[in-house]
Amino acid sequence: MKILIGGAWPYANGSLHIGHLAGLLPADIIARYHRAKGDDVYFVSGSDCFGTPVAIRAKQENRTPQEISDFYHNEFYKCFLKLGFSYDLYGKTSSIQHQDFVKDFHSKTYKSPYIYEKSVPQAFCENCNAFLADRFVKFARCFG
Repeated sequence: MKILIGGAWPYANGSLHIGHLAGLLPADIIARYHRAKGDDVYFVSGSDCFGTPVAIRAKQENRTPQEISDFYHNEFYKCFLKLGFSYDLYGKTSSIQHQDFVKDFHSKTYKSPYIYEKSVPQAFCENCNAFLADRFVKFARCFG
């Protein structure tokens, strides 16, 4: 039997902690179990090098998101090696291979009947001249 196991992709914006490992270990256990049964397993994961958490950390440290994500991706990779995780591929979302795969996958998906375009309102900061990710938006409650 052929089995693809896609583990979680932790944000590359800070060191790993026990909570990360608790969320990642079950996929490794399942991969080992199926390999022991003789199944053909491909276990993949990687560092999420994009997104708001990486951008926030980069801004806090006056560094680029690429600098932050590269640093923590390398730290993660070494940690998983030391812990003996059995990934067949531990990559990163900023790699050319990953980006090419995602572009191809999304291109095929958009041609299917399951995806459609839709406009939605977004929060916009006039001071920053940028749309805001949800974690940058603070709502005030009105008790009047």
